[in-house]
Amino acid sequence: PYRKIDQEETLTCLKAQGGLDNCRLVFYQPGDIGNDGVWDNWRLEGPSFVWHFRGAPHVHVWVNVADDPAAKISTG
Repeated sequence: PYRKIDQEETLTCLKAQGGLDNCRLVFYQPGDIGNDGVWDNWRLEGPSFVWHFRGAPHVHVWVNVADDPAAKISTG
């Protein structure tokens, strides 16, 4: 439930960099909770967009969005 203005700004920034077609889904093996082979850390990454999910030790999600790929982002 993000505010409409935030949704619109995010979509504008994302579209300016090629949209979801210009993003990739990345999984990270380190941090496998319970050694079950299910990767618990992943990111949806684009030129100026990162949606990071980490499931250990509890769920963390953060999003970085910019209209310029030169903007600094969190690397997790």
